[in-house]
Amino acid sequence: MSAVIETQNLTKIYEASLRSQDVHALQDLNLTVEPGEIFGYLGPNGSGKTTTIKLLLGLIFPTSGSIKILGSKNIGAAAIKRKIGYLPEGAYYPDFLKGEEVLKFYGHLYGLGGADLDSRIDKVIETVGMTRARKRLIRGYSKGMRQRIGLAQALLSDPDILILDEPTTGLDPIARKEIRDILSGLRDQGKTLLISSHELLEVEMISNRVGILYNGVLQTIGAVENLLTQREVLIHITEISGGLVAKLDTAGLTVEDATDVRLSVRVPEHISVYDALEICRAEKAVIQSIAPRRETLEELFVRVVGAAEEKKTAQA
Repeated sequence: MSAVIETQNLTKIYEASLRSQDVHALQDLNLTVEPGEIFGYLGPNGSGKTTTIKLLLGLIFPTSGSIKILGSKNIGAAAIKRKIGYLPEGAYYPDFLKGEEVLKFYGHLYGLGGADLDSRIDKVIETVGMTRARKRLIRGYSKGMRQRIGLAQALLSDPDILILDEPTTGLDPIARKEIRDILSGLRDQGKTLLISSHELLEVEMISNRVGILYNGVLQTIGAVENLLTQREVLIHITEISGGLVAKLDTAGLTVEDATDVRLSVRVPEHISVYDALEICRAEKAVIQSIAPRRETLEELFVRVVGAAEEKKTAQA
């Protein structure tokens, strides 16, 4: 199947006033989101993520380049818009309404009504686990419950594509897991999800592919397991001597979580684990554990964005 979302050389420049410079919010973005996947769209604040989402939704127009959604360039067509569900960051719902009343209001905006709308409300409320709270006022909802109602709103038209902006930010660990399980379930039903988030651990746990954006430029894109290629060994040590940390630093090893009685040593692939262990033994340190460790998405993010910042500084 062809890509569900596809952009080619997508560029957005916000024209500035006479006293300031134009803002190149997005530069030649070539992005594909495949059917039935969760795609994590990542980047620091101001990197162009929100601009991309607004372009995909047809809320703003590109300076140049093109967008295809479900194979169509006519992304403003009502038939295409009905295929997209959107959950904005920090969505607000009138707190004097009940959960099901919020959904009925949005259902009317989708052009739904009567028994069809009632049936859809029942289904999406069950999907997001809000059946018992559907008749409660929004003012009595926790943040996690508000996110669930927001997700239910995005599902009302039974869309093929879900675009979710920070769906788990600010939620407690239990609520994050519950939302994560719902999103994974939607993918299993065949829906395609594009998630913009700063919660990198959540993205790593459920995404098939990710893209990292910086300064309007897509820096890297690919399957999570292919991007997280850096491996290392983590050594936990106790009974530390005074000269151990200095010798580990000199050998190019990273020391972290250090206290007076314990520390951890990260050994990258290019340094022999045996050399690291020999340094520890020479200083009479006690090895508590040795374990392989894969780079996390957060570490990849920091590495990619850091390299892009250095390149930008060098070109300035």
